[in-house]
Amino acid sequence: MYYVAIDDGHGGETAGKRTPPFADGFVMGENMYNDAVGKLLGELLKKHGFGVLFVAQEEGDTSLQTRVERANAEKADIYISIHANAYGNSWNSASGIESWIYSNADEKTERLANCIQKALVEETGRRNRGVKKSNQLYVLNSTKMPAVLVEGGFMTNFEEAELLRSEAYRRKCAVGICKGICSYFGVAYMEKEEEDDMKRYQTIAELPYGKEVMEKLVKEGAIQGDEKGRLNLSEDMLRIFVILDRKNIL
Repeated sequence: MYYVAIDDGHGGETAGKRTPPFADGFVMGENMYNDAVGKLLGELLKKHGFGVLFVAQEEGDTSLQTRVERANAEKADIYISIHANAYGNSWNSASGIESWIYSNADEKTERLANCIQKALVEETGRRNRGVKKSNQLYVLNSTKMPAVLVEGGFMTNFEEAELLRSEAYRRKCAVGICKGICSYFGVAYMEKEEEDDMKRYQTIAELPYGKEVMEKLVKEGAIQGDEKGRLNLSEDMLRIFVILDRKNIL
């Protein structure tokens, strides 16, 4: 089993790591994006047979030294640090996705970065800023395994900031990174399994089971569809309703 260390960059209290205010006054801290993508990535990796180590699970900020020490101690096969980029402190046109590796990185690290960068750009459709090198990023120069720092878009670009705060884009980023990791290790990415996870039933006729339960709930007004009557039920939601009905809770 391959072991992946996941680092959701920074913490909720890290100063300066946030978007400019949106029109509604909302400000997104970078870790809101980083943490969400990290968790989604962990779920996807586990489904593909990988072991996962989250190196920064504390509520507050976790030091870079602690993050790296945890990955090194557990002898993770690769280290992925998830970030959102920024240029200045106000809205501007800087955009795109880039990946960073240590300036003296070996061939394995370069190949991992290229796999992730390629898959992430393809999945999100954002501008490709390429793979870049630095000798000043601690999580890249102090890890004992191939390490890549991924920037999923610019918090200071209004269009990308809107994407960064959306669940759909965060999932695309997690899928892209997972596909890149799978490509690096030669593991087949299971497209069908992900589609099954995302399956939604829009009408009672589509349901594979539990039709009587859902008909009762709709008739009683406990469940209402959208303006076109679409129920948008996931497999997990349907299963819960059926279980509750069997327990005479509904």
